Amino acid sequence: MKIKSIITATALVICSSCSTNNTNEVTAMELSNKDKAVALLQSIETGDKTPVSYVNPKSYTQHNLAVADGLAGFGEVLQALPKGSAKANVVRNFQDGNYVFTHTDYNFFGPKVGFDVFRFEDGLIVEHWDNLAEKATSPNPSGRTQLDGSVELTDLDKTQENKALVSDFIDTILINGQFDKLTNYINSETYIQHNTSVADGLDGLAQAIEAMAKQGIQMIYTSNHAVLGQGNFVLTISEGTFANQHVSYYDLFRVSEGKIVEHWDVIEPIAAKDTWKNNNGKFNFKHDYIVEVATFKLKDGVSPKDFNTLDQQVEIGHVSQQPGFISRESGLTEDNYWRVIVHWDSLNDADASMNSFMAAPAAAAFMDAVDTSTMIMRRYKHLSQ
Repeated sequence: MKIKSIITATALVICSSCSTNNTNEVTAMELSNKDKAVALLQSIETGDKTPVSYVNPKSYTQHNLAVADGLAGFGEVLQALPKGSAKANVVRNFQDGNYVFTHTDYNFFGPKVGFDVFRFEDGLIVEHWDNLAEKATSPNPSGRTQLDGSVELTDLDKTQENKALVSDFIDTILINGQFDKLTNYINSETYIQHNTSVADGLDGLAQAIEAMAKQGIQMIYTSNHAVLGQGNFVLTISEGTFANQHVSYYDLFRVSEGKIVEHWDVIEPIAAKDTWKNNNGKFNFKHDYIVEVATFKLKDGVSPKDFNTLDQQVEIGHVSQQPGFISRESGLTEDNYWRVIVHWDSLNDADASMNSFMAAPAAAAFMDAVDTSTMIMRRYKHLSQ
């Protein structure tokens, strides 16, 4: 596998001198965050200046280590781009709360394949991560490319379940090396592989690992920094080494019926720190967030078991689908109170979810089982280190 560091195309499209008008601002408000991220990437090719207005000019954190922080860092690299040479075809795009992640076919100083992650606040992009690699000139042993395969988004109600499965796969298999448990996570009969050097199926994976071992090449995952997902697609962002080189692993998985059935990836070397043009790091997904804690008793005659069913319906059908949702835990305390803890990206996200709660299909039955006179709700701001 040939790995080469490259400045992401996304980093080069934004120019601090661009301006917007009122019409553009209205249009931006009508677009989803996913639409804005895709438009920004497409503008690399089209030259459209409007998507620049989707980036917060006062607070934009860059994690591409080859680009200076903020909008001011882009002028330097824009000059190196031959006019009309860039291409950007977004093949897949997904949204997880305030994060949008994309899988893109680039022509940017040559053919590239890349993943981009954008974080939004109040409808504007405030942070960006990426991973890029050279586009292979030929298919892998199973005739597949780095970008082909399924694009259909399904199973939106299983987003959290699929994220948990993939997160456990990264931890158990790739970090801790418990390969005897591989079939707990991967469908051995239908597993499709898009890595440039690996064939389909578990046999293809085993053969690739054996071939690397013979060459003295080790692929080591040391930590997982982020798990993002929507429906049947989950992206993990991990750190480790490949052939003794410090790298960032971006792995995209498609899940079906509780098993991983398809995989794409991009591996990029992490440059030596003395070459970085910003101090934000390649990962650093930590940021301030809101912790919402609600405690209440159930009405007489309502069993915790029955209420747990309603609680899960509310979580899956409403709360976990709201913008800015991070995670949710709930259960019965020792003194027989029901406690719900929800993490939100921002206070606005928490308020918006609360305001729309009663319109959720399961909300009426949920609230009908709650003794509202006992309810206490508090919110806290968790400050990142």
